[in-house]
Amino acid sequence: MQQYDHEQLDFLTAAMPPEVWTLPAELAAVDHLLADPAILAPLLAQLDPERGRPSVPAAQILRLLYLKDRYQLADRVLIQEVADSFHWRKFCHFGIADPLPHPTTLTYWRRRLGPTGIAAVNRAVTARLHTEKIVRGRRFRMDSTVVEADIHYPTDSGLIADGIRHVARRARHVAALVDEVSVPIRDRARSVKRRLLNIGKVLRRRTGEAVTEVRRITEELARIGEAQGRAVARLIDAAKEQLPVLNQAAARRVAQVKQALQDLQTVIRQSRSATAGERIPDRMVSVADPEARPIKKGKLGHPVQFGYKVQIVEAENGFVTDYSVSTGNPPDAEALGPALDRHRAQFGRDPDIVATDRGYDSAGNQRDCQSRSIRTVAIPKRGKKSTARIAQERGAAFRRAQRWRAGGEGTISRLNRKYGLRRSRYRGYEVVATGIGLSIFTHNVRRWAQRQIG
Repeated sequence: MQQYDHEQLDFLTAAMPPEVWTLPAELAAVDHLLADPAILAPLLAQLDPERGRPSVPAAQILRLLYLKDRYQLADRVLIQEVADSFHWRKFCHFGIADPLPHPTTLTYWRRRLGPTGIAAVNRAVTARLHTEKIVRGRRFRMDSTVVEADIHYPTDSGLIADGIRHVARRARHVAALVDEVSVPIRDRARSVKRRLLNIGKVLRRRTGEAVTEVRRITEELARIGEAQGRAVARLIDAAKEQLPVLNQAAARRVAQVKQALQDLQTVIRQSRSATAGERIPDRMVSVADPEARPIKKGKLGHPVQFGYKVQIVEAENGFVTDYSVSTGNPPDAEALGPALDRHRAQFGRDPDIVATDRGYDSAGNQRDCQSRSIRTVAIPKRGKKSTARIAQERGAAFRRAQRWRAGGEGTISRLNRKYGLRRSRYRGYEVVATGIGLSIFTHNVRRWAQRQIG
């Protein structure tokens, strides 16, 4: 059931001197902004207005999520810090005697909001900035970055070993629920570890024969994985026979085992394709986060990154007005048109200036920008340029727009350093996209607060 806020003070809180509860300037400004009903509306929309248990008030949840990303704290640590701080209790609308929610409440709310819910919160924040004329939507710059997944560097042998461990762990949970299991689930950890250590020894040789030997050992791991998979498949068949009498939780565990088995089979196929020299178009790079993908961005220090691609759109004063998260490495040029459409829907107009790097250049994008009421289109052309095009890109307006575009690199760097976009601690597209949205929400709200306090 919906609960908007908790404003009634208990006796102990009311008896405290005012100096204890006076918020720092930044938190006071953020508290004022988050009191906007339009910003809280997406959270309230996730709950029934009349049915169910009373929820933790939406105002408290949103402030807890802000503090989590503002200071990059784990859920458990955040609740401990709020419990120990008068200022944070005041900011989150908790009295001295009020109990704090369990850390899993935040996990529940992130799943409940999802990418759609947090995107609605960000649109409400942008609408508030537009109402206050801090952001007018006259400028538009766009760039992409990679949010790395929380995984180790993927190798064929490592992925197969992870898949064997993962499916065995899931299968043991199901085996405990199924009566009279005819095929026990063997612990193959020692066999797997021995072969991984052998690969490490072989690689120290640094010879051509080492590669062949590594592929041979990797194939041994694949055969171990296939044997484990056959045993788990028989376990799944036994569980299906008893599925009608199992409860919902048991059925969910069976589904998890089936998914783990599919992932193991996928990494085994990938390994054999790599040995055969075949191209792998949609490579799985992690069993823990199957939706992460390898992404090449042309960085010298990181030629290949593993995670999710994010498009960041900014307007005036460094506020992020739009973003999108995608799996794999789709071309940047495909993201410009939809982003301009969302900009028009948000601000009711096209921007006067559009500035991107040359990755967004395409004939279709150039025509699309020319058909809109955009005064300056600063998208450098790729490939050979005509004399007229060279003169256009050397013009004063184009160069000013490109200098302003370079500031977007600073915004991405700040999001990486301060708000956790360098490496996501979440796993799975839905949760990662939600976490990215919360980071951008925190960035915009804090930037607004800093403008208010000067």
